[in-house]
Amino acid sequence: MRKIILISIACSFLLAGCWDERLYKDVTIVPLIAYDGEPGNWTGYFTHAVVAKPDSISFSTVEGSGVSIEEARLDANRKTGEMLDPSQVLAVLVTTDAAKTNLMETFDIAYRMPRTRLSSRLAVVEGDIAPYMEKTEKMGKELPDYYNVILKTAQLSSVIPDVDIQLAARLLLDDGIDLQLPYMKMSETTGTPGVVGIALFSDKVFTGRTLDAKESTIVQILKKKPSQYAMLTYEREKEGKMYPVTVALVKYKKKWDIKDDKINATYKLKVSVNEFAYNHLDERKARKELEDFLSKELTKDFNDVVKKLQEAKSDPVGFGRHVRAFHPHLWEKGKWQDTFSELDINVKVEAEVTRTGIIN
Repeated sequence: MRKIILISIACSFLLAGCWDERLYKDVTIVPLIAYDGEPGNWTGYFTHAVVAKPDSISFSTVEGSGVSIEEARLDANRKTGEMLDPSQVLAVLVTTDAAKTNLMETFDIAYRMPRTRLSSRLAVVEGDIAPYMEKTEKMGKELPDYYNVILKTAQLSSVIPDVDIQLAARLLLDDGIDLQLPYMKMSETTGTPGVVGIALFSDKVFTGRTLDAKESTIVQILKKKPSQYAMLTYEREKEGKMYPVTVALVKYKKKWDIKDDKINATYKLKVSVNEFAYNHLDERKARKELEDFLSKELTKDFNDVVKKLQEAKSDPVGFGRHVRAFHPHLWEKGKWQDTFSELDINVKVEAEVTRTGIIN
């Protein structure tokens, strides 16, 4: 009897399998998804791989509709010869109308399916979604690779935050900070999609307000989350001629002084001068004049961006997190987005030129 039990246990291991096993011959990989619509009426676009020859892979897009984004996928499934597998999605695009819904409810399925790729990037697009799902010769790449590259490049340039589906959920559930997502629109000259800034969210929904690339870079610096490269350009008049000045962020410190209903934020930036044809930066006087100019311009722009965030009732910088931790009397005044919009916030930027080029 004991021998029979041991044999039965040994055989059971041979019969065991993976509960979520899917064979590649039964599925097709979906690296790009886009959604448009509103609760109860969703349209999904699914770009999937098509193997025409053993050594040739192309991509095709199929459309589906339904009362939820999952039903839209199931509807699209019925129009293909294989199951659409979203486990390798690189990017998910949503229209401005779709982004104005509660994203936690809209993408509920993404946080429940064990095969969801949580590192997929999210982006908000302007206008009709259909043109964004069409490959053009000017892209130079397959559609999924194109979006993956331009979003990664914009993130490395500190134009957009490094936000994926997993981090987006954390930010949406955090009362002390608001979500910001890449904002894209079609170029009027090339007819291809491009990243133009960020879309501002307030309490889980898109506010309808956006920031351009320069303003978006300032938000990443305010948040102290710039990426590998963060550059800003200004024009300075010298001897009756305008010279462009491009500086790159090297290092910086921030200090927030919060008292009553007022926040004084000080940022000390160390920058390198990447472009300034006027030269003479080897002279201390010339550097000091440039530092004063940059400090003035940066202070103005930083304050302008903060005002736009307050008007949108959106706090992607995370002032609320600091207030919640150290100033409960201010946090408990009411809903943070409302409190944030009424605060007296002043930003002061002090620029220091630490690098002037490889010559001097």
